[in-house]
Amino acid sequence: MNIYNVIILDESGSMSAIYDQALTGINEVLSGIRKNHEDFPDQQHYVSIVTFEGNGISGIKTRRDRVPIEKVDDFTRKDYRPGGCTPLYDAMGKTLNTLEGQIHDEDRVMTTIITDGYENASEEYSGKTVKALVSRLREKGWTFAYIGANQDAVEVAKDLNIDNALNFDATAEGVCKMSVRFRKAGRKFAEASACLAEPQAMYDLFKED
Repeated sequence: MNIYNVIILDESGSMSAIYDQALTGINEVLSGIRKNHEDFPDQQHYVSIVTFEGNGISGIKTRRDRVPIEKVDDFTRKDYRPGGCTPLYDAMGKTLNTLEGQIHDEDRVMTTIITDGYENASEEYSGKTVKALVSRLREKGWTFAYIGANQDAVEVAKDLNIDNALNFDATAEGVCKMSVRFRKAGRKFAEASACLAEPQAMYDLFKED
């Protein structure tokens, strides 16, 4: 079974305030995916990491592209240099459309968006088109999660037809807590995938046990 762990990460200027913690948090999440790969031998985990900043499509960068988790290098300062605006919709639209054409219908996908601000710089995709895209992919069994700071993440996620949502504080402590919840959500996704014969969107990823 192939499982694609997709992280769409805000690289706008405001993320500079939590720069070190964001790097550490992403690498802790990667460690969790490595553990899931070890614990579920029938699962082959792949990782894609896409960052977004600036204006429109030009600020979207694919840092890891469907790399087997056993070959994924940790995130470094060369991979992540915050600056610019927040083309969230373009990042989601481009990433999701590209990935859909690269995988099989039976593959499992968990896509997580992490941002500390609102969309403000997309040029090709709107909230309406992204919501329609998310809705269509959810019907195919894709799972989505939205993690946001400085906003009501639950309401923003709802506007994009995403059920799994988590608010975090844009502080060192807040990012630490968020990365722990994110890692647990990835574990829950791997466990559920091991039980399901067919792809199925999963909810309550952030529900505390």
